[in-house]
Amino acid sequence: MEILAPFKETVVQQESQTLEFFFSSSHYNEVDHIMLAGDFAAIKGLAGLVQESFSTPVTVANPFVGLQVGSKVNETILKNDARSLLIACGLAMRGEY
Repeated sequence: MEILAPFKETVVQQESQTLEFFFSSSHYNEVDHIMLAGDFAAIKGLAGLVQESFSTPVTVANPFVGLQVGSKVNETILKNDARSLLIACGLAMRGEY
């Protein structure tokens, strides 16, 4: 936990910088929701820290929510890897590989 605390704070700082850039380069001045994706999104407590820091709802991305899973798919592995598979899912939906 001592090692992860500074990393989590860095993620929050980077998120803040990203939002500042977004606000300065668009006509928006707030966001309704933040989605975390990638392997770092699985770090325990990160979503809550981001939510607390920005007072905005935060969700860890899962592109497979609401989809039926084939019998040959290990649901536990899929659930653990889902947040890292957003790009692959998007490409599959477009028919590209």
